Amino acid sequence: MDIKWIEDFLALVEQGSFTKAAEKRFVTQPAFSRRIRSLENWLGVSLVDRNAFPTKLTKTGEEFVEPMREALNKVYGLRAQMQESSAHEQMLILSTQHSLSVSFFPKWYHRIKSALGHPGISVNASNLHDCIDLFLAGQSDLLLCYYSPDIYPELERQNIISMEIGDEQLIPVYACNASVSSCPIEEIEGANEPVQLKLVGFPSGSFFGRLVQQQCFPKVPGAVHFELACETALTESIKAMVLQGIGMAWLPASLIEQELKRGELKQLPDLPTTNLKIMLYRQKSTRTEEIDSFWGYLLENG
Repeated sequence: MDIKWIEDFLALVEQGSFTKAAEKRFVTQPAFSRRIRSLENWLGVSLVDRNAFPTKLTKTGEEFVEPMREALNKVYGLRAQMQESSAHEQMLILSTQHSLSVSFFPKWYHRIKSALGHPGISVNASNLHDCIDLFLAGQSDLLLCYYSPDIYPELERQNIISMEIGDEQLIPVYACNASVSSCPIEEIEGANEPVQLKLVGFPSGSFFGRLVQQQCFPKVPGAVHFELACETALTESIKAMVLQGIGMAWLPASLIEQELKRGELKQLPDLPTTNLKIMLYRQKSTRTEEIDSFWGYLLENG
């Protein structure tokens, strides 16, 4: 059983509809419905009358709203007590996107390791949605991620503070020894005839997928069209596929810095780039004094 399922159910009770509750939980309605169904399957009872409109709880669902809310509060209260009692033994926990764990964190660690002390830092690398979930649920002390208020606005809260610790640029690249276009790459700029590019893309629901769709595709020259060769949410996988000549892709510049220097990859001319901030987030209320000290160090030393 996932504790998020109880939070989902209580959000449904509060919002009164699957659509509004899904929006509040920052998931799609189909995914939200599956999570409610998973809770019902685990409990072995129906909580929602799916034949009623608007949304209505079953008798069992209504009876157990308060007990479930109390149980959730007790679980979080117990976790807080356990964290407090063992805080001196715990590592600082950081959640971050896969790409940042590879392209940014190792270099950043060398700059901040003197402020970490013992026993150091534990890094959880995942997709941005899961990282945000862990952070908001109090399961990580810090969140390191790319900044885009239009894609994940749930971090704009009064109980969350942040600082900019770096920047990044998403650039369109291709393997120099590969043919990814229906015409020579040098002919793309100013082309009058349609140009077809093979694309290794990010899923539309992923952070980079939404970013490319919103900030890059609208600025692509009208003669350029894309043929999707393959897609994955992992930037390292996309980088490997681009190097194999499967297609072009938009990738973080820091992730492919060495490949660009060695001439293995080259930036595509006349295609848009987009700039990103790299942000670090924390809750105003922290579980240990070490987190406050570490944050103070970052403010003083950048």
